[in-house]
Amino acid sequence: MRRTASVLLLCCAALTGCEKPPLVRYPGDPPSAPATQNAAPVVNAGADQTIELPFAATLEGVATDDGVPSTALTITWSQQSGPGAVTFANPAATRTTASFSAPGVYELRLSASDGALTTTDAVAITVEPAVYPAPDLSEDDPDRGWLRVAPEQVGMQASLLREAEIYALEGSGAGLISRRGRLVHSWGNIDRRYDLKSTTKSIGSIALGILMDENRVRLDDRAATHLATIGTPPSTNDSARLQQITLLQLATHTAGFEKTGGYGQLLAAPGAQWRYSDGGLNWLADTLTSVYGDDLQTLFASRVWPVLGINERDDIQWRRASAGMRPDPRPDQIEHREFAAGMVANVNALARVGLLFLRGGAWADGQRVFSPSFVDLVRTPRPESAGATVVDPENFPDANHRYGVLWWTNATGALPNVPRDAFWAWGLGDSLIVVIPSLDLVIARAGPIQPADPSGRSFGEDDWNARYEVLAPFLDPIVSSVSP
Repeated sequence: MRRTASVLLLCCAALTGCEKPPLVRYPGDPPSAPATQNAAPVVNAGADQTIELPFAATLEGVATDDGVPSTALTITWSQQSGPGAVTFANPAATRTTASFSAPGVYELRLSASDGALTTTDAVAITVEPAVYPAPDLSEDDPDRGWLRVAPEQVGMQASLLREAEIYALEGSGAGLISRRGRLVHSWGNIDRRYDLKSTTKSIGSIALGILMDENRVRLDDRAATHLATIGTPPSTNDSARLQQITLLQLATHTAGFEKTGGYGQLLAAPGAQWRYSDGGLNWLADTLTSVYGDDLQTLFASRVWPVLGINERDDIQWRRASAGMRPDPRPDQIEHREFAAGMVANVNALARVGLLFLRGGAWADGQRVFSPSFVDLVRTPRPESAGATVVDPENFPDANHRYGVLWWTNATGALPNVPRDAFWAWGLGDSLIVVIPSLDLVIARAGPIQPADPSGRSFGEDDWNARYEVLAPFLDPIVSSVSP
């Protein structure tokens, strides 16, 4: 009844031309729908910022909406301008990171759409060039071209770096610690050369990287396709097994050769055993010499040392192969070089090599020695090695899971206080090039090889093995010195 009366009253008003009466609502009537008007999303791309290559920018965008017509927003980060390419970790998230291929000023845009309306906001990112040491040209420069800064300037604690230095000095020698391409701590004479022993293996890997980038070799190549005489002499080595050896097996100590750096016996089927083998690594160097077609020292002298600003006469030298290693001339008369040992260098040169690997094979002014993918390769233990039996587990524990390609790694977390992305070159007497990408750290150390300690393994001695615990007192305080 009440609803009918209301309708009649409205009709009457329409017929007589009187003003429209107010709508009368009675208890029990359904509520009227509220008026809705879609408001555009509100977007803030964050504050402008300045970063330094090769670091990524952390983007702290914010986008809010009124929930009309949908509660879900579509988020998109995009590059609007800039001298290089931008890669977003997640372009559909308001908070993400952006990486840049070149220095310069970039404009990035954050867009948010509710399905009907879209709002955008922009942020400017200034990308400074990466810092590298200058070429080592002046004997009067105590820092040999490095830019020295206080540890606190790059978020490190000086007292902990000193703690690492004190431990390293148990083996005498010199050291250099670099963060963000800057020298933050050193001890000893960083220009004095020391015998590197097996650290040569990791430096020699650069030749492998260059030839792989040029598609002249692959890791699964049979070495005999490049060097027909591999493993001979001695003539007693099984020729069928020799034909099966791959470059990967030579580079991971799984080819089967005995430890000796000379003409050693092939003691196991290729791939069956993990056996630390200087001989296998020297066969790799000889194989790459055949591929390159010249002395490997020429490759480094023309394409590596000048890029890194290394003075070959002063900073690093590579001896001719020792008589016990390669007494015979190659048929092509090219000089033999050893990967097992043979380089002498100062920590200035070692730190530059480490920085090259930290920066993915790139150097200042757009120079590149090898590809970033090669760095990923060397610092990753190979699945092909995992099934090999470690012949000497006491001195090389879990080596089939720890060793990458010519570099040692912390992939298993055997050093629990060191990031798992750390990898390092490691030679007799504990010469070291340690690279920790997640902390942007390079650590170099070398010294005279100390007599063996009869009470057990000690740092810097000539009774070397690959037991990681000897490295912990050196690396742990350096890692701890980095502010979170």
